[in-house]
Amino acid sequence: MYNEELKIYHSSYIRNARAIGVLWAIFTICFGIINLVVFIQPFWIGDSKNTPMTGHFGLYRYCLGRGLTQTLQCEGRLDDFNTIPSDAFKAATFFVGFSFLLILICIFCMLLFFCVHAEKVYKICMWLQIVSALCMFLACVIYPAGWDNSLVSGLCANGAEKYNRGDCTIRWAYILAIIGIFDAAILAALAFFLADRQEKLAFASHGLINGGPAAYGMGDRASISGRSIGSKRSFQPQPLAPEPTEAYNYHAEPLPLDRRTYQSKRRGSAAGSQISSSGAFYL
Repeated sequence: MYNEELKIYHSSYIRNARAIGVLWAIFTICFGIINLVVFIQPFWIGDSKNTPMTGHFGLYRYCLGRGLTQTLQCEGRLDDFNTIPSDAFKAATFFVGFSFLLILICIFCMLLFFCVHAEKVYKICMWLQIVSALCMFLACVIYPAGWDNSLVSGLCANGAEKYNRGDCTIRWAYILAIIGIFDAAILAALAFFLADRQEKLAFASHGLINGGPAAYGMGDRASISGRSIGSKRSFQPQPLAPEPTEAYNYHAEPLPLDRRTYQSKRRGSAAGSQISSSGAFYL
């Protein structure tokens, strides 16, 4: 009865872990898409109604209004860093690109679930997501240091300088990058939780195979090495049965007559002394 309940609990535990793992994989792919969009879209900062011209800036690409019609002309290429207007923009481009590369590796690492233990895959992805979140954080911190560029200050005006955007506004790509930092951090924490669950599932499966209680909250933790499965009380050494004495050894050879007489007299005297000590009878 106990093992049946344990198996039901174990099956439910596995289903929940798999469901959370699927959600983790889906949100990891979504973060990769967010990272790519943030990387290629030139909408980190842009004009407002108070700026003297129209335009917007991204990581490596920017668009500015030219002429009387303020037609947007976009410049900046990823394959030529000299076209990026600021060193801070170049550094931010590198960190966001590296963050996207790490997430891409993490997504490909999911294929390892078919040939490697899930706990190892989760731990690898956890570290990749931590470094990816760190790179995205550095990009968001470094990017405003390029606002003192002449092109940016020409668009934003009103004393635009490092970490001062002037009359420009923060656009959706910058906000999405900040959200991506927290997204990657949450995914890394979830990967750590799933790796820990996989370890507990290994303990639980070992306990079920050996007939002992599971390791997750139902009895003592089972040892994979097989030293202790179940509670300590069930493994207390039992006292050994006393070895039969020579008087009760019916398979032994019969004693000589004089020795049997001596032992019967000895047992009779012992019984008489016990009755005398109780105070009920006296010989």
